[in-house]
Amino acid sequence: MSSPAPSATASPTVAAPAAALLPAGFWPRYMAWSLDAALIAVLTCLIGASHWRHQAAAAREAYAAMNARMAEMMSASILSDMDFAGYAQQLLADPALHAAAQATTAAVTGLVLGWVVLFALFGLVYELAFVAFSSWQATPGKRALGLRVTDMAGRRLGVGAVTVRYLGGALSWLTLNIGHVMAMAKPEHRALHDRIAGARVLRAGDGRVPLWGWAWLLLQAFATLAACVWLMRAMQAAMDAALFESGAI
Repeated sequence: MSSPAPSATASPTVAAPAAALLPAGFWPRYMAWSLDAALIAVLTCLIGASHWRHQAAAAREAYAAMNARMAEMMSASILSDMDFAGYAQQLLADPALHAAAQATTAAVTGLVLGWVVLFALFGLVYELAFVAFSSWQATPGKRALGLRVTDMAGRRLGVGAVTVRYLGGALSWLTLNIGHVMAMAKPEHRALHDRIAGARVLRAGDGRVPLWGWAWLLLQAFATLAACVWLMRAMQAAMDAALFESGAI
């Protein structure tokens, strides 16, 4: 028994088109960057852990010495019934306090600047490895958000272009983040460093940000607030301890 002939009206099966790649907006890009930054920060802390501990201890000691000197001067001003203006003048003119402040500034600068430089170096290697050499054409953070970095024709960026784009990011920071905010401008959503390198960041799909991405932003907001509160309380506790030691309270 022969099989029935195919209908003349039947249409051939057509493969569904691949999802279009559209310019990625500001928030998906920020979410991706912050994920990558968190990974690089952990690596930076782990690689130089002993050095950062030493630098942090030096900064704490210098800050404690500065607080101790301020507390001594405050105690003396209370005993001599000095007004606030006189106390402020003493603070500005005291050589011991000036030296302690300089030591604190040097210690904190050494800690922060050294960490930032190592973070930036790791970041460049990270960017080259994933954007220029991997099949993703994206860092893990961008990959998680469905983003891809390409040139204006949609091709892979070379080592030179990736390096220029990464270093151009410094200008985006130095412009008080105006360079990053440029990524909000429709329709291209290109930040300053994208324009410098002739690059763009594309996103597959319908452009919706996943719920976990917004949760990640909320977590960052809470962490920033908690860090600010902790820092203020730690500074207050250090000053209170210095005042107690000096007998001012």
